[in-house]
Amino acid sequence: MNIGLMLLYENWDNNYSNAFQQQQELILLGEELGLDEVWITEHHFNKFSLSSSILTLMAYIIATTKKIRVGTASILTPIYSPIIVAEAIATLNVLSNNRFNFGVAKGGPFKKQNELLDFENSRERMLHSLDEIFSYLKEESSVFPKPISNIPTFIASKDEQSITYAAQNNIGLMAAHLWSTEIIKTMIEQYKKANYRNLPPQIMCSRGFYMASSNEEAINEALPALIRFREQMEKQGISSPIFYDENYWIENGIIGDKETCIKKIKELKDLGITNLALKPISNDVEKNKTSLEKFAKEILPSF
Repeated sequence: MNIGLMLLYENWDNNYSNAFQQQQELILLGEELGLDEVWITEHHFNKFSLSSSILTLMAYIIATTKKIRVGTASILTPIYSPIIVAEAIATLNVLSNNRFNFGVAKGGPFKKQNELLDFENSRERMLHSLDEIFSYLKEESSVFPKPISNIPTFIASKDEQSITYAAQNNIGLMAAHLWSTEIIKTMIEQYKKANYRNLPPQIMCSRGFYMASSNEEAINEALPALIRFREQMEKQGISSPIFYDENYWIENGIIGDKETCIKKIKELKDLGITNLALKPISNDVEKNKTSLEKFAKEILPSF
């Protein structure tokens, strides 16, 4: 199992420069601690989550790191030209010496984003866009540069049509941090059914994360961030009840002491998760660093 970070570029202090700097500090610490990957979201028209220019962030992270893999979670392909995406990901693949993971999505339930950008028929457009992107990466196409190796690709979706497409094209899946193990089990079953070799998928799963000396301490530190996240979801017009249930977040997160975190990670590994992305959820970047350092010392060697 690869273990890494999931970052949203939260603007906790209402200071853009601080938000970018704090997330960069977590990335560099993650690399120093031996984490395998960092995954970055793409959100638009969102003052709290500043990852709108995801390809710019990818290039910056690649230029400032040496070993850690860098992934998009995810590029919203319906709003981009397939040629531009193909050129960008091939360039990132070469610049990073094959440290780039390509995650895509159709776009989430964000009211303002969906109002101001064209997401009509977004699922079909996402899959059609992937067909075009892959065609442009072939040696015979006139798009350059060419990637130096196959680019690991993941689709963020629990929809059967998308899962079938992934299975038939040797593409991995991505599971959001609020998708339960039951949802992921169904995704795996659908993937294997659509894969003629009945092979399980590569699955990146993100989970809210905070590790402390006790479960009580970890939960008390996580709750204020979860409440603030809920407030931001309200501003984005999201209606799904799971976004407003802190207990559901804690149940599906990796939040607690050493024993609790190990238990939850083992459950995900046994389920078939191949790439685990930890989303640090304290409001305090220094506490997130301490939590990651504790994790790297006490848990990471076991996986």
